[in-house]
Amino acid sequence: MGFAVTAGLLLAAAVAITGLLFFGMIFASDSCGTSAGTGRFCDDSGAWMLVAMFGPTVTLAAAVVTVVLGVVWARRPWTSLALGVLVYATGPALALFTVFG
Repeated sequence: MGFAVTAGLLLAAAVAITGLLFFGMIFASDSCGTSAGTGRFCDDSGAWMLVAMFGPTVTLAAAVVTVVLGVVWARRPWTSLALGVLVYATGPALALFTVFG
């Protein structure tokens, strides 16, 4: 029961963080026309902008798959939950690194 509550709370927090980052990344390109925009985020291809926008969503899905597979196949719920948190944390970290350099 404790695992389910902890996993649910972490999932709710991750969905909220992902939503806020996605919303923020929509407006992050507004500074690309000024000197305040970072070179990596404001390149001409737009690839880094897509990484920053969809990275947290992709890592959230990967984290959910990691936790589910760890619980079902490996029978290690707490270890898979910790690994899922680490997998998810790479997405927001990559997005923030992309925008703020």
